[in-house]
This record gives sequence, structure tokens and C-alpha cells, in this order.
Amino acid sequence: MINYYDKHKFISKKQLAQLAGVSNRTFSRYLSSRRRILDAMGVKPNARLLPPKAVKYICEDYCIDMPQELQDQKVIASSPLYQKLIRELQLNTFFEGQWTKITEIPHDF
Repeated sequence: MINYYDKHKFISKKQLAQLAGVSNRTFSRYLSSRRRILDAMGVKPNARLLPPKAVKYICEDYCIDMPQELQDQKVIASSPLYQKLIRELQLNTFFEGQWTKITEIPHDF
């Protein structure tokens, strides 16, 4: 799981809790356990919106997959890992009982 979170978007704690699939209270307890790290990033305990740097850290630490609309699509498309994955998929894919060469991958794949 790799998130290319858009570095210009702030996100609320409530929305992150929903993406993580936990209650707001559970998510708040998790954040309090990471208070030292968040303080170093300049996040105040009573902040409702989290800055992109904190969101990226939390998503990696809590294993939250960001939805596509919150990710930076330009960065994803230019990522070497993404390009390698697409190249491997294009070479050979097992589909409906036979090996098939895929010539085009839809962008929303």
C-alpha cells in the first residue's frame, strides 16, 4: 500500500477515522498515543483539520488506504513503482483461464 496523498489538501480527523473504519473515539485515542510525533509536525491537540504531512504519516502508520480522489494523480502516474506494475501487468495477465497480453490499462485501474 502506497499513498500519494495530495500535498495541498487538509483532511479532518473525523474523515480519517471513517477511512480507517473506526470510531472517532478510537481514532482520538490512537492520535493521543502519537502526540509526540504530531507535536513535532506542528499539529495541535485540538486541531480539527490535519495538515498533509500529518495525514501522510497517519495513513502509513495506521495502514489507511486513501481513496483515489484524495491522491495526487500526477505523482501516481509518474511513480516508478506504478510504472513497473503497469509494465508487468501489460506483459502477461492470467484472465479467464488463459494467459492474455494486456495492451491498455484504464487509468482508474
